[in-house]
Amino acid sequence: MRPPLHVIDTPAPGRLATMAHPRGGGWLADDMVALAGVGVSVLVSALTEDEYARLALAGVAEAARGAGLTYLEFPIVDRGVPQPGPEVGRLADRLAADLLAGRSGVIHCWAAIGRSSLLAAATLVRLGVAPADAWRRISRARGLVVPGTAEQLAWLDAFAARSGGPGSRPG
Repeated sequence: MRPPLHVIDTPAPGRLATMAHPRGGGWLADDMVALAGVGVSVLVSALTEDEYARLALAGVAEAARGAGLTYLEFPIVDRGVPQPGPEVGRLADRLAADLLAGRSGVIHCWAAIGRSSLLAAATLVRLGVAPADAWRRISRARGLVVPGTAEQLAWLDAFAARSGGPGSRPG
């Protein structure tokens, strides 16, 4: 059985969820098929290259595509934040568009606490949700308080301010 999905309340018709990493090795293809079977369209990984090796996730992109999923990699160092630049905004826009079109996306990292929650929160901001509300929604879905670090909390506030979204602060 694949890791559980933590489905987040969003203002879009599609579903957004986080999850811990899929099982590696011989279970990998089964987990991808299971995700497709519950309606997941897009799978985003926030794992780094060394984590793929440690978790026996070689071939995850091919397994995901084989199950009919769109697979995107957006590596972030554990307990870290995205590198500066427009890439995270493009990813959040892509996921928001998928959700608005009724597709479902899942974001995973190691334990579905910090990095996956941060990317989900950025997507919620792009959908018009204020940062504090985004964290509440994700924490409720996850069953524990997220994000994992104060740096991640501050990063989302800065992302929202740059995005001009709700709760953004000028400056």
